[in-house]
Amino acid sequence: MHAGYLKAALFVLAGVFTGVMFAGFKVQDYQHASIVIRKGEAAKPLYVSDYRGRQVIALSAKNLQSAKDIEIKMDGAVVQSWYPPVVKMPYNKWMDVEGGRFRGVDSGKRLPLYLIADNRKGCGEIEIVDLSDGSLIQRVHVMRGGSNDRHH
Repeated sequence: MHAGYLKAALFVLAGVFTGVMFAGFKVQDYQHASIVIRKGEAAKPLYVSDYRGRQVIALSAKNLQSAKDIEIKMDGAVVQSWYPPVVKMPYNKWMDVEGGRFRGVDSGKRLPLYLIADNRKGCGEIEIVDLSDGSLIQRVHVMRGGSNDRHH
């Protein structure tokens, strides 16, 4: 009976030890960001780490436009979405996704995507385009360094 308690205690201690060891661990080339899509509004720049290799930006873009078909692109970057989810619930309305093109986007809907960019060339711009007429909705400047560094 004591062996069971000992195993449970060791299991919990191993979990706590592992958590403490990885608490400060950060993947250098992975960032999270969130933007709001709204025409005519200057977007705040996104800052990526000073790491000079490949950057993966997990981006959540909230659509506050009337545009139903939106493309998100960035020169030198591959745009991928983790949408649609693996399990589709029958009561939800699903948008069509192909690369950085989202069709059937309702106002207020979040567009979940990854921007995979080569950070060696420095900063760049994300362009958000209304696919119905090809007009530019918004540009988001991507800068290398922290928000207090303000360098490219």
